[in-house]
Amino acid sequence: MPPAPAVTNFRPLRNAAVCLGLSLLAGPLAISATLAAPPARSPQLSGLATLLLGTVRGKPTGMNGVTRLTAGDVDRELRLACQELMRAGPVDLDDTTRFDGCVTRPGKIVEFHLKVSGVDATRDDTREFMASAKPILERGICRNPDVPVLGKLGVRLRYHYVAGQKQLVLLDIPPDQCLRK
Repeated sequence: MPPAPAVTNFRPLRNAAVCLGLSLLAGPLAISATLAAPPARSPQLSGLATLLLGTVRGKPTGMNGVTRLTAGDVDRELRLACQELMRAGPVDLDDTTRFDGCVTRPGKIVEFHLKVSGVDATRDDTREFMASAKPILERGICRNPDVPVLGKLGVRLRYHYVAGQKQLVLLDIPPDQCLRK
C-alpha cells in the first residue's frame, strides 16, 4: 500500500480554528462571514445559565443572572445553572462544534464540555495548531465583558475541547486572568 500523501491543503486546520473559536475566534482572526455558521437558537434558560452559555458563545449577555452569584451560595447557583444547561441538551454552536454542557467543581469552578467534529486530534499538525491557537482563544474569551465580572466574583472557567475521545485543548481562565488583559 503506498504511503499517505503529504497534506498540502490546510483547509481542515483553518476549519479547526472556526470549530474551536466559535465566535471567540471570529473577531480576533477576522474569519469571513462565509465560514461562520448562523447563530444557534438557545433554549429558554435562566439568566445565569444564559450568562454561562454566553461565555462559551463569546457573546455578552449584559451580566444577565449575575445577581444570583452576589447573594447566596455561589457554588450552588453555578451547579444549578449547569444542571439547567445539561437538561437543555447539547447546543450546536456551529456546523462542527457542539456545547455538551457544563459541570461545576468546588471553589467556583465551571467546566464547559465542547465537542468538535471533523478534526483529527491525533495528527501532529492539529496539535501544533491548537497549541498556537490557545492564546488567541483565551484573549477572545476575555474580550467578552461578562467574563472579567465573573472573575471578580471568583469564578474560574475551564473550556474542554475534544474531538472523538481525544482532548484538543483545555483553556483554563482563572479569576484574575481577564482582569490583567
